[in-house]
Amino acid sequence: MRTRWRKTVRDLLQNIWRSLMVVLAIAIGLSGFSSLLSTYSILTRELNEGYLATNPASATLWTDRIDDALSAELRRFPEVAQLEERRMLSARVRVGPNEWRNALLFVIKDFNNIRVNTLKPQKGKWPAGNGEILIERDAVAVARTKIGASVIVKTAKGTEQSLRVTGTVHDVGQAQARMEQIVYGYITFDTLSQLGEVPYLNQWKIIVTGNRFNEEHVDRTISQVKMNLESKGARISRMEIPKPGKHPHADLMGTLLLFKSSFGLFALLLSGLLVTNLISALMAGQVRQIGVMKAIGATSRQVTQIYIGGAIILGLIALMIAIPLGIFAGRALADFMSRFLNFDLQSYAISPWVFVLEVAIGLFVPLVASAFPVYRGSRVTVLEAISDYGIPQSKFGTGWTDKMILQISGIARPLLLSIRNTFRRRARLALTLGTLAAGGAIFLAACNVRASFIHTIDLLFHSLQYDLTINFAELYPIQRVEQIMRNTPGVHDLESWGIAEAVVIHPNGSQGNPFPITAPPSHTKMLALNIVDGRGLEPGDTNALIVNNALIKAQPALRTGATVLLRIGEKRSTWRIVGLARQPFTGASAYTNYNYFSEASGQAGRTRNVRVITDKNDKKSVDEIKRNLEQQLAAAGLRTTSLTSMAERRHVIDEHNSVIYTFLIVLALLIVVVGGLGLMTLMSINVLERRREIGVLRAIGATRKKVLLMILTEGSLIGALSWILAILAGTLISNPLGNFVSQKMFRTELDSAVDIFGIFIWLLITLLFGALASFLPAWNASRSTVRELVEYE
Repeated sequence: MRTRWRKTVRDLLQNIWRSLMVVLAIAIGLSGFSSLLSTYSILTRELNEGYLATNPASATLWTDRIDDALSAELRRFPEVAQLEERRMLSARVRVGPNEWRNALLFVIKDFNNIRVNTLKPQKGKWPAGNGEILIERDAVAVARTKIGASVIVKTAKGTEQSLRVTGTVHDVGQAQARMEQIVYGYITFDTLSQLGEVPYLNQWKIIVTGNRFNEEHVDRTISQVKMNLESKGARISRMEIPKPGKHPHADLMGTLLLFKSSFGLFALLLSGLLVTNLISALMAGQVRQIGVMKAIGATSRQVTQIYIGGAIILGLIALMIAIPLGIFAGRALADFMSRFLNFDLQSYAISPWVFVLEVAIGLFVPLVASAFPVYRGSRVTVLEAISDYGIPQSKFGTGWTDKMILQISGIARPLLLSIRNTFRRRARLALTLGTLAAGGAIFLAACNVRASFIHTIDLLFHSLQYDLTINFAELYPIQRVEQIMRNTPGVHDLESWGIAEAVVIHPNGSQGNPFPITAPPSHTKMLALNIVDGRGLEPGDTNALIVNNALIKAQPALRTGATVLLRIGEKRSTWRIVGLARQPFTGASAYTNYNYFSEASGQAGRTRNVRVITDKNDKKSVDEIKRNLEQQLAAAGLRTTSLTSMAERRHVIDEHNSVIYTFLIVLALLIVVVGGLGLMTLMSINVLERRREIGVLRAIGATRKKVLLMILTEGSLIGALSWILAILAGTLISNPLGNFVSQKMFRTELDSAVDIFGIFIWLLITLLFGALASFLPAWNASRSTVRELVEYE
């Protein structure tokens, strides 16, 4: 081994613990980043192949009832490459005594000839016969059933029927059933009749000709198909065009991976700062060695090679740890995400470009991080190096911080000395505080984003001041419904609301997508909308309408102050948009007073939607009251389509967000580890650099206890200062970060919240790591003799 490399290795070994901490910090940051690359490499390939293998429809058109002749004509349209008719209807599946789960039934015309949005048989019999049902594999647990058992199914217009579960299927296009708490079932046309429903289909699933993956082409083509169908007398009630070739949750996955990559990259940059500190400290401690090397002929280039070599060695060791760790974490994350997105991974292979990029970044970050301190240290002259005695040559008391410190009085001298020592090397202190504050800011931002998600959902549920929502299959007299429900034990109060689907009729005669209008009584105590534009509803309002933020994003024409023509059922009426309500995590919806709505929709004196406040609102009590209501309403002959408690609704939202919370916690822990290692590294460097100074203090009478206390105080002070800076920086970046994630995933903004618990957790981390980092070198220094301390290089 050449002399230069021997010195490089020996320098790193002499500072073995600091070198190991820096290697570990780089490895953690790099493995976090490489796990993202590995996950991205696996999921983008598998998700595309898995989803496209189902031959997903370019668009779905809803009509009242499909006519076979029109369907045959549609197949001959030049814009249509493939076509399949289906129907999807809501139902309920009984999962226990008086306990039901919401279900979606998909009616398949011919199981043996599915060409669009294909299903993959999993277990049991294929295809389903009459009186039989196939269940999506993830929904089996939700339905609490198994292959060979029978389930009781009830549709809105039909009667309770027993269907035999003959098998399971995998429907890639559906969200995870356990997360949605919904049962996906697949039945034949004849089974639909057995359930008491009128047997007809109402959806055209279309694959367009030409470039089916071009969004603009698909939009233009489907609009032309819709226009042609309407010209032939078909009424298209809804048109749905998904992003071509993209899994419905692909954007969610992309945002999560982008979010994770940002944190992984930051952790990597944070570890780069540790390299800067380590190399700076190493070169500061070896200024005289550099002077001697130059005095006997070494050039600046040769000195640079020695210390750059150290950075390369650190990077290489970190790479050897990070690559296998990143692969393992990436595959585990890909597996987790595939279950979340309800598809199977066929291969865990990682593309070669991932490894190339990991190696490049793993070497690039330490090299860049060490470049400046090495450049500055290698340019020192022999005279400057030989005359260096380890402390700044500026006179204390000339800077503004020195003047502020001089004003401090009335405290013990060791503590005053600790404060002065803290601010003595300002550049080092700034780098230390910057590193720690950056790590703390990201940790606190992750905590605050999580708190903001929870706070926003809390506010949403606070505006919905009821415990149960009951939907009926048809309109029933309000007086009769309320009389039965008020006689049910546990019902404290209730309100009958109006609800219907509305469609905007544009001036040119075209129609928008339908949206629900909800109409509580004008004196409602159960709904407190958060009005962010215009005004709320007033008791005397007639055709006034409040739209929520999701609806105005989907249909911008429904802005505050606008007058619109709506079709509700077969009736048309004019409405004034008087306000905009903020409802995060909620679909497009509008609100009005019941009295005018009931006349405009033909629902006067009748209802199909009731909201209930229960005597007790704990989950067990509400579930018991729900079962009692189910029994009472069924005994009275009132057909319900769903009874949903607020706890169940909250559970669904929380399940969707749980993956975000998990990501945030994992990323926060990643930052904690890297930030903690950074604090320990920096504090140990600060203490070791001052061993000779400690020797002088000991020589003039300072006891070991006082020296130890002084250094621990200094470490705690640096930790506390970084904590304050982290709070300020974390507060500044929390809102933009949270809103970016929420906008990308849910197209809504968050109500900001601060995680007080996270602030104190980070304070404990900084104080604990600072004390630990200071204690060991301080303890060693206090136990050393004055001669050993003064001789330290």
